[in-house]
Parts: sequence; C-alpha cells; structure tokens
Amino acid sequence: MISGHGDMDSVIAAMRQGALDFFPKPFGLSDIRIAIERTGKFLALQHELSSVQNTCNELICKLGSDFEYPIIGASASIKNILNLMEQVSSATFTDVLITGESGTGKELVARGIHCLSQNRTKPFFAINCTAIPENLFESEFFGHTRNAFTGAQTEKKGWLEIASGGTLFLDEIGDMPLAMQAKLLRVLEERKFRKVGSNTELDLKVRVIASTNQDIAQKIGLKQFRDDLFYRLNRFAIQIPPLRNRPEDIPLLADHINRVLASTLKKPLRPIAEDVILKMQQYPFPGNVRELRNMIEKALILQTPQEHILSLASFPELLKLHPKPQPAMAPTSLDLTQLEDLESQLIHQAMQQANYNKSKAAELLNISRSGLNRRLEKLKQFLS
Repeated sequence: MISGHGDMDSVIAAMRQGALDFFPKPFGLSDIRIAIERTGKFLALQHELSSVQNTCNELICKLGSDFEYPIIGASASIKNILNLMEQVSSATFTDVLITGESGTGKELVARGIHCLSQNRTKPFFAINCTAIPENLFESEFFGHTRNAFTGAQTEKKGWLEIASGGTLFLDEIGDMPLAMQAKLLRVLEERKFRKVGSNTELDLKVRVIASTNQDIAQKIGLKQFRDDLFYRLNRFAIQIPPLRNRPEDIPLLADHINRVLASTLKKPLRPIAEDVILKMQQYPFPGNVRELRNMIEKALILQTPQEHILSLASFPELLKLHPKPQPAMAPTSLDLTQLEDLESQLIHQAMQQANYNKSKAAELLNISRSGLNRRLEKLKQFLS
C-alpha cells in the first residue's frame, strides 16, 4: 500500500484489508525492492504451509473444528506421529502412552486420536493425575452407590462410566501414587470395574490414553512406578520430540500461531521478520510449542501501530540469545608417511626444475645445500 496520507487510520485500514506493508510518499525504490523480497518470502512460506496442510488434510479435517492449533509440521517426526495417530485410532480400545516434554502437545495428540476414531462423538474426558486425592481415587474413577460411605447421599458415576464408549485421558500418569497404579492396572487387564458399595461388575468400554513428561524407566528403577502398568500402557507408544529437535517446523508453527492470535487479539496481521525466525530456530525452547505461542502472543501485545512487521525488538527472549560457540577444532593426528611423501614430492620437483643441480634446488626450496643433502639422505633411509 502506497499513499500520500500517512496517518495511522490509513495504515490500520490498509493492514486490515490485507496489505503486508505500507509506504507514505515519498519513498525509496530500495525500500520497495526490500518489501517485495520480504513479501515474496512470506508468500512462499504461506505456500509451504498450505502444501503441508494439504498433505495431512484428511487427518486434520477429521480432528474437528474445535482445534484452534492443529498438529502442524513438515518434519519427518511430525509426519510419523500423524501416521501413528491414524493407525491406532482404528483400534478402538487399545491403550496408548504418549511421552514428551512439557508443552510439546501431548493432550493435542490424545484428542487427535479420539477425533480420528469411530467413537469421536463419544466423550473425551481429561484428568490431571497430580490433582487426584488418593483417598478419593476409587470414588472418582469407579463411582459409588448411595450410602456407600459417610456422606454418599446420592449415587455417582465415576470417570470410567462417564467416558464410556470414548476416551479417558490421564495426563501426567507418572505422578500417580503406587496404590492407585495397582488399581488402575487391574481394571485395564480385566476390562471390568465395580462402583464403590456395589457387587455388580461393569464392563470397561473406554480407551485409556496416558501421558507423561517424566522418564518412566528411571521411576521404575526407583520403585516409583509399576513396571507392569508401564508395559500395559506401552503396548502402543507415541513419543513427541521437543521443538528444538525439529527447527524446520518452527516457520510453519510460528506463522499459524501468529494468524490465530492476531485474529483473537484483534490485531492487524503482520509477518514475522526472517531474522526472528532464524533466531527462533536457534532458541532451545524449554517450554516447547507452548512457549512459542506465549512468545508470539507477547510480541503481538507489545507491537506499536508504527510497526509493519514483527521484529526482534518484540522478542526480548531472542535478543538475549547469543550465537552458539563453535567447538574448537581438535588437532588431527598426522600420518608421518603422508608427511614424508609430501617432502619427497617437493624435493623431486625442485631437483627437476634445477636440472638436478643441488645448489639451485636448495635455493628453490629456501634451504641450505647441506640441509637438502640431509633431507635426501633421510628420504633414502625412508624409502629403503
């Protein structure tokens, strides 16, 4: 957008209509050229994002319209995760264990499996295992009958019954106490449970998907997690890699998050500068995708009306990022045979150019005649 009216109302109106840049008159041709190059890169990124989304379109569409942040990525690991999700979704009641660092999107993958399954219209019930009091475990999971214990004035359905036909998502199962793990294992193996205070067994008609950001193998070694429960859940495992291990996904993720948040916050859509994307790809992201989202949201809130692009100034975390020091090159071991061969070649060339005159050959090599003689004697011993 080029205009002789450089007031803020014109700028905002142009951006809302889809302009990617704004120039008040007079303007320099170099500025226009840079803007066109920047816009070309932005459109190329949009094309790549569209291509990735089309590749996984059938899967993402099935995930439902409630997914504000669908699973986006061009890396081989993300494509593999989408493939695993599709495969296990058809196995209606196969339990799944999802592992990955905090913020990688474990619940998103769990919801995706549910939405891809034939039971997508059934409930998806998510539980934070760190928030379950041990003395209420059976009542919350299995439910209870009236007068089953003091205070049970009415019958109550447990989570296993509420999620019947659908999916029960157990977030951070690594924090579940051992006594509760034993009861959960028994239910998963027998596929039956009883309400507290009832003798009637109910069939377990729910898929259990568990997630953890902890090292379960280490917890098993410390006797803090049951190995038999782990093997039961680990029959089908999905591991989500941290964002720092798939930097090629960052441009697509950042662009999508930027669009969603700009709409949510009612901000004009402004592309993220290329140097910001490069810095993001170097940033370790300990909070993973969640941290990336928070970073972009903060940048959108802090942006000023004068800015036409999200620059590094809006990302204080990236400004603190120092280039990774290159490891010092360790001196390579030298092969003495190679050194002798090189010296022999140089002396041979010098002798040929000097017509085998040792004084002239020594001058060409910038050494004394006696030094050349010593080297010739050494080479004779080496070659003998």
